[in-house]
Amino acid sequence: MKIHEYNSADEQAIALSQAIANTIEQVLRHKPQVTLAVSGGKSPIKLFEKLSHFDLAWDKVTLTLVDERFLATDHADSNENLVRKHLLINHAEQAHFIGLVTTRNILTSVSNANLHIKNIDIAILGMGEDGHTASIFPCCDELKSAIDTQLTPEKYIITNPKTTAYQRIGLSLAGILEIPNLFISINGTNKLEIITKASQEKSLQYPISYVLAERKDSQVFWHN
Repeated sequence: MKIHEYNSADEQAIALSQAIANTIEQVLRHKPQVTLAVSGGKSPIKLFEKLSHFDLAWDKVTLTLVDERFLATDHADSNENLVRKHLLINHAEQAHFIGLVTTRNILTSVSNANLHIKNIDIAILGMGEDGHTASIFPCCDELKSAIDTQLTPEKYIITNPKTTAYQRIGLSLAGILEIPNLFISINGTNKLEIITKASQEKSLQYPISYVLAERKDSQVFWHN
């Protein structure tokens, strides 16, 4: 992995949004469409807003999610809600969006995601202080199957983290590893220490270690 270090959230968001915009343009030189998967939470808001101002061929961009809490899409904790408010605006309003919660049944929603979301070209992953990424948490019963690419080849899976309030739909390890362009956005000294440890060997304690072990080309954007 390569770590890009910045002094502030603003500096990081500027650099990462530029890197994502450049990658979208590169992909569109070779393909008629590009699919970008983004993560939720509070930290991507600056990034989303800056990215939305880039004058790209957004009508050729499909936006989707790395993961989602299984709740109403207008809920305050919904990643879809976050993306609609902070990314699908300005120039990026022209992008097409595919959400992960499409019915009231989680099994049907995950089936729809696997049916309709094809060939993700770029993903922005986050990482929690427990080393989780997407919705692959160290505390979920589905951890071992989520990181077993032969047992679980599906792109999207259901997880039930014990430390969170909601069921989740998110990318499996297999789904993450097939994405050509991986960016990881983190902040704080704690997370820098964790991702450095996780990059040294695979460990169930830090699920992101399985991504880093297989994808040495991952680009990490960090700010203190």
